[in-house]
Amino acid sequence: MMKLLCLDDFKHKKINPNWSPFDILLQVTEVDQLKLQKSRHNDHLKHFLYDAPPRNMCSKLRFKFNNGVELKRKHLPPKFKQHILEEMGGTGLVLVIQKTIFYSYVNPTASRFSIPFSQVKTHDFLNKAEAKELAHKNPMQVCLLDPSLQQTSITFNKWVMGNTSLYVLTNTWNCVVKNNQLEKGVMVQLWSFRMNSLLCFALLKLYDFQSYNIRLANEKD
Repeated sequence: MMKLLCLDDFKHKKINPNWSPFDILLQVTEVDQLKLQKSRHNDHLKHFLYDAPPRNMCSKLRFKFNNGVELKRKHLPPKFKQHILEEMGGTGLVLVIQKTIFYSYVNPTASRFSIPFSQVKTHDFLNKAEAKELAHKNPMQVCLLDPSLQQTSITFNKWVMGNTSLYVLTNTWNCVVKNNQLEKGVMVQLWSFRMNSLLCFALLKLYDFQSYNIRLANEKD
């Protein structure tokens, strides 16, 4: 049902006392269209967030509002998991971290993906030898499977900054950002696994609100 306009809808409009009746009509029409678009967007978002997922969905997603939307996936998508286990011969999948991409992660001058200890699900993805190497400031070259299922060699390191400790993926991170269109606001998960006993990582793109907004705009057209 279309909602009527009210004074609050015009609070960001600067009223010109010299407007003609036609000018006023144009302004009212513009505000009305903006309100309609916002209403449709909210309806689509509510549908996405609260409608029951398909029965064949293997992974469970949880949504909640908390200054944004949080999504949690307990398992890798079947295609992603199959590629790791069957195509790459990987074993021992472990969720390391889930986080939203911030500007610093896509800033070319920084070229790093930070994994703060405070957000890590578990440190058990490292064996004792690897943990010791990182503790002695010896970085590791590991294989990263990106969201497009492409393998990239990337540097995995541990940084200590004051009272804060974190893992980082560096050096070739900018290529991962560019090749997978990673942008601020994209939610990702980083998983670890083993391939011939060597530590590897897989980066999964959970959700991209910018892409969702573009899809909504296309649906309106």
